[in-house]
Amino acid sequence: MRITLNDDEVLELMRAISKSNYSLYTKLQKQFNDDVSRDITKKQSSIKEATKAREHTAKAKIINAINILRLENRKITIYAVAKVSGCSYNTAKKYQSKEVLHECD
Repeated sequence: MRITLNDDEVLELMRAISKSNYSLYTKLQKQFNDDVSRDITKKQSSIKEATKAREHTAKAKIINAINILRLENRKITIYAVAKVSGCSYNTAKKYQSKEVLHECD
């Protein structure tokens, strides 16, 4: 038999069971926690992976742009990095951190 309960109903049921049958309570608690952890769907994890890939690509473009600017003895500004890399100004500004600059050395 299958019963559909919302979170509040499950918690109320678990409270009632915890007083009389602890082993059943622990089984329900484990199942409830597993269901909550499954809320991160495949789509959400795919979105995270795609975001990491875009960030990696942007960082690589910025590092290449900084190296090109250094080879040409041009001043390294956010605007110049954005223009040479093909990234937006905001993306270049986002990755202007020391982490990206240290990777260029």
